[in-house]
Parts: sequence; C-alpha cells; structure tokens
Amino acid sequence: MRIPSNLQQREEFYLDLVRKCKVSQEDRKADYNSLRSFYLFGSSPEESPSAYNKIYPHIDQLVAFLYSADTTRFAINLGASAPDTEYRKIPRLTQSLNDKWSDSNGDHIFGLALNWAMCYDSAFVKLIVNKGHIFPYFVDPAMMGMLREDVPHSDRQEAFTHTYYITKSDLYARLYNHPKRDDIISRITAGPTEVHYVASGLDRIVLSSSDPTMMGNVNLDLNGYNRMKARVEEETIEMTELYVWCDETQDYMVVTKADPDVIIYDRANENMFLKGESPFIQICPNPMPDYFWGQSEVSRLIYLQQMYNRRMSEILDLLAKQVNPPTALMGFTGILDEKNFALNRAGGLLSTDMPNAKADRLAPQMPADLYEQIKQIDGWFEEASGISSVLSGRGESGVRSAGHASQLARLGSSRAKRRALQVELALEKMATLYMKLIQAYDPTHYKDADGMKFIAEQFTKDYMVKVDAHSNSPIFMEDTRAMAFNLFKAGAIDKESLLDLIDPPMKQMLKEKLKKAPAPEAGGPNVTPMKKGAQGG
Repeated sequence: MRIPSNLQQREEFYLDLVRKCKVSQEDRKADYNSLRSFYLFGSSPEESPSAYNKIYPHIDQLVAFLYSADTTRFAINLGASAPDTEYRKIPRLTQSLNDKWSDSNGDHIFGLALNWAMCYDSAFVKLIVNKGHIFPYFVDPAMMGMLREDVPHSDRQEAFTHTYYITKSDLYARLYNHPKRDDIISRITAGPTEVHYVASGLDRIVLSSSDPTMMGNVNLDLNGYNRMKARVEEETIEMTELYVWCDETQDYMVVTKADPDVIIYDRANENMFLKGESPFIQICPNPMPDYFWGQSEVSRLIYLQQMYNRRMSEILDLLAKQVNPPTALMGFTGILDEKNFALNRAGGLLSTDMPNAKADRLAPQMPADLYEQIKQIDGWFEEASGISSVLSGRGESGVRSAGHASQLARLGSSRAKRRALQVELALEKMATLYMKLIQAYDPTHYKDADGMKFIAEQFTKDYMVKVDAHSNSPIFMEDTRAMAFNLFKAGAIDKESLLDLIDPPMKQMLKEKLKKAPAPEAGGPNVTPMKKGAQGG
C-alpha cells in the first residue's frame, strides 16, 4: 500500500484501515464464545454443563497426536546457493536454536496455541524481542482482524490488526520518552476489560413488548458454577496495533492506536522486529482456501455432543424412574400425596376400606440397545477426527500379533499424519523466525566444527529451518527410530549420528563418553565378522 505523506490524511488512512480490519471481530467473538463453552463444558453458554463432555478429551487426545513438546527438535538445512563451509556452523546453531526454543517456553506456548486453534478456528503466537531475548505470547484470534478474510495466510495480507488491553499506569510508563505523553493520556478512555465475551441474560432475551415496560423470556441458566471468565477490576485501555505493508520501504508500518482513535506511534517494523517479517504466526489445523480463519474442530463435534447429551439425559431419566418408579393408586380416596409418601417410606403402611383398590409401580423397561447407541456416538467422534481404536491404545478384533497391530496403526494414522504435517508448517515458520532473530540480535560467539569462532550473523541467509524427522508428532517417532537403527546396521551412520536421531535422555553426556571411548582394535569384538564366502578365491 501507498501510505499518504500528509499527517492528517495518514491518520484518516490508518483509522479507516482499522475499521475495515475489525469488521467481523464482534461476530467472531460471539462464535468463539459458543465454541469455547462447548469445548470446556459440552454445552452452549445458555445451558448447564453436560453430564459428560466428550469434546474436551477428544480434542486433548487429538492435539497429543499432532504435537509433542518434549520430542520436537529442529534442523537447519542449507539452500542451493550456500557455500559448503557453512556446514561446519550448523551443529552449534542448531543446538542454540533448540536451546532458545526451550528456554523461552516456545514449546509450551505453541502447544497452548494449538489446543485453542482446535477449539476456535485459528490461534496466533506473537514473538517479541527485548534486550536480545525472545518472548513468545499466545494471542486469541478474537483479538485479531484481517483486511481480506477471503485470502488465506497472514503474510499475504496488506493490513491486519491486533487488539489488546493495558492499564493507564502501564501505558504512562511505556511512554516515558514520548514528547506528547501527558496530552495522549488525557485523551484516552479507560474502562473495564472483557477478556472473554459471554452474552448476558439481557442479550439472550426474546422480547414480546418493549414499550413502556420491557417484557419477555430469557433462557438463563441459574446454576452457580465457574465459567472460567476472567474479571479485572482495574480500568484498562483498549489498544490496537495496525500492521500495514508499505510498498516504498518493503516493510510493515506499525501503528499503535489507543481508544478512542488516538494515534500514539507510527514506526517501521524493522525497528521493532525484522524487516519484511510479521511477528505473528498463525496456527490453523483445518485451513480453507477462501476463508482466512479456517474451520473449527469443535464445530464439527457440536452436533455429536448434543446428540450425546440428549441420549445421556434420557438414560439418566430412565434410571431415575427405575430407582424410584412412578406409582398408580387406583381406588384410593383422600390425600394421595400422603399415601404416596407412605409407599416410598421405609416401613410405611397404606390401608383402605375401598374394594378392588390397588397400587401399581410403573417402572419403565430399559431398551436393550440403548448403550449401543452411546458406543455408536463414540465411534462417530473417532471417525470425525481420524483417530482409530488402535491409535487410542484399545484392542481391535482380529489382531493376531504385535506386527499386525503396528501395521494397522500405521495405516490408520494416515489422516492424523496429514494434519500433523499441517501443524508442522506453523512450527517451521516459528522456528525460522527464531533463527532470524538469533542472527539479528544475539551477539553470542560460537565455535564451528573446526574450532573457529563466529557469531550467528555471519551465518548464511540461504537456509531453511525444518522440524527434524517429523519429531513434532508421536505418530512418526516409532518409524524414525526404526529407520535410525536400520541405517546404523547398514553402516550409513555412526554412533554419534544414531544418538542424534533417536534423541535419548542424557544425549550430550553419552556423546562425550563416546568421543572419549577408545577406538576398537582391528578384528576386535566391535568389528562385524565377514560372512563365509564373502571374499572371492
């Protein structure tokens, strides 16, 4: 975009972009509130929690298949134009990258974002650099706004916004070197913070009359339980960061706006992050070609959960009627409630002088296939997300051996593997930004394989950061371990490379012991004997 040079026109240009980027934000907040309620409680915001929430454990299990924080590791792959001498720097930089990833809690923040990306449709991780240190933060998708929601991928957006809340005292402290700090503070508006937007009873009312008195009905749950909605007593200010792509500088222009429409900063992204790079990483497990936010995993499970709730309520109702069945009193006179109380009381006595009087218990019969329908719904849950019984750790009829079960698990995990590769793309983008930030802000001196000192900035810019051996997903781990041992048996890799591939506990100590171990003598026990008849003659 071409940003106007006139100050008045530029401010109007920024405010118009903010309005356009936020056009669907309020509608998505209402949708996310409903999805969040089904994810946490198995019911809509207006209803009581379900007897058993199937969605939460199902999503939890699915996320565990797609991402594992403790096994994920990265590898740096050089591009075609990188010189061969750069290979000597890769081991140290790879170790530094993995250390930064763990030390900054990037592994746990990514897992949190993936979990809520399954609940909603997308989630974001924002990277902030402060004094050379990288800090990842989870960003709720309800706080983001895009200029073109019909265009997927955030790096193809000309403008987008990020909304957050800050206290007035914190903002005053952050504007310590701003020349118009006092004027800005006097113009802003502070108010209560709404972290999660839960509709009130008045918002759900169905009006029958509004003049002169508002009358109607509202579906309001009166049960007192924790909805896990944050409440902040301190007044906060709604802040909006606008990222606009500038064609002249080939970089984002970052605009900070305080409510109501007070422009505080207007600066290049290069001064805050990296030139031409957005600090936001979108995690979208179910992308769509014409909708930026993608599809929610919970949305496809809501109808199954509602079916499950209805069936469970019917089962519980039948069980209650069997424990305390309805009673039919025929031929009795007087106060029937007292007679029913006597029937339901231990040692109760009921008598009458009416002929042909009798009391019948009308206990309902439980259908024989009632619980089979519950099992059928469980199977639909598994089919919806591609998790088979073998992957869930349950037995399968007809399995004859461990090899047979392993083959079934490998074939049945194809859908989960495809989705794990989609998650892997977001992981690689986030790790690549980590590596670029290390090059730009980390002055640490490293030693390459030849003992020569270097800093990360001296490393080539022609590289890619990949998830090493699909280590983000437990589904791939067994295949990777088997391949590593086969390569070692074939002599294609040494013991040190084997340790890198299987990543055992105390790996660094094992590698140091391996370096200090004496080399095997010729013909010693570590040498594989040659098979008879292998040589000619």
